[in-house]
Amino acid sequence: MAFSVLRILLGLTLGLAAIASSAQGAVAQAPQAAPPQALAPQALSLGLIAGEISSSETVLASEMAELFSGGPPLRMLPMLGDSGERNLALLLTEPHIDAAFVSTDALAEAGAREFGGSLAAKVELVARLGPQEIHVVARQDIGSLADLAGKEVNFGPEGGSSAATAERLFKALDIKVEPLGLEARTAMERLKRGAIAALVVVGGKPAPLISDIPAGLGIHLLPVEFGAGVTDAYLPTSFDHDDYPNLIEAEVSVPTLATGMLLLAARGKDEPGYDPRVALFVETLFSHFGALLSPDRHPKWREINLAASLPGYARNATAIAWLAKRPGGAVTPVAAGPVRTHVEAGAGGPASAAMSQDQREALFKEFSQWQRAKGH
Repeated sequence: MAFSVLRILLGLTLGLAAIASSAQGAVAQAPQAAPPQALAPQALSLGLIAGEISSSETVLASEMAELFSGGPPLRMLPMLGDSGERNLALLLTEPHIDAAFVSTDALAEAGAREFGGSLAAKVELVARLGPQEIHVVARQDIGSLADLAGKEVNFGPEGGSSAATAERLFKALDIKVEPLGLEARTAMERLKRGAIAALVVVGGKPAPLISDIPAGLGIHLLPVEFGAGVTDAYLPTSFDHDDYPNLIEAEVSVPTLATGMLLLAARGKDEPGYDPRVALFVETLFSHFGALLSPDRHPKWREINLAASLPGYARNATAIAWLAKRPGGAVTPVAAGPVRTHVEAGAGGPASAAMSQDQREALFKEFSQWQRAKGH
């Protein structure tokens, strides 16, 4: 299923605000929410900051906003962000940002630096979203990740979700490249011209930016193998023709790795009405989650387990209360559970670099089943 930029733009509401980023990763100026008079009378507005216009999480945010399109008492205003550390900074400091998409790698990176204190005391988990696949898109003359050594590879703006994951991945694999901090669409245009060797995009498949690459352009997805150096941080998955018919032939599978994406709220945010507004948001999202599972929605909705927790981080109280009313884990179906990352504890033993595709798929399936059984 492909998602065009036009559909994303149409799905975003008055709260859409492009978060300018730089290679230095400075926190952008706070976006401006829609003025109260632009909303339905007596409606509360809740700002949700997502990813770049070309990201799957921005599609999720725009589709989520449709749950709140009926007017009072709450309207959700999605905004463009980086799904990384700038999203965290804005969530904690800006009055118009009430919830944020943040990748597990970016959260781990921020937590390692304590982000101005104990990060776990400042944010709480609303929901863990589906796995986010690592896409390494390269010129046809690049056959493997090792071939990228010494070449220019776009990681994305510093602090963003793709940059955090790309930095960790290439360091773990001991492949030294020349990282760039370009916005993904700009990097894609440079790749098409042959000006750079590759770019990394981390996001749920199918990622709109990659779905829109014309076939026959001399660009392909590099295999990212599960093996030594990455077994503690990521889990194996793959791309196939159904994911990207423009890049992958029928009956061909391209191995890759997956990380995670989180929906977070702030804890103890000093803003009038913040906690009740977030509580109403969570109650509405969870109660109407089934509407997001229809075939015309992004397939990542069908990989989410609302009961999944995040070790080391508190769960939002409204989410806890909603789940407590549904004993026995009566939540949404899960096609593939969220994956273990740097900030999570989990099961699944080490694997060798020589694992076959069948073994990789079996491990991923086994771990997903374990997570569903444990509620992780």
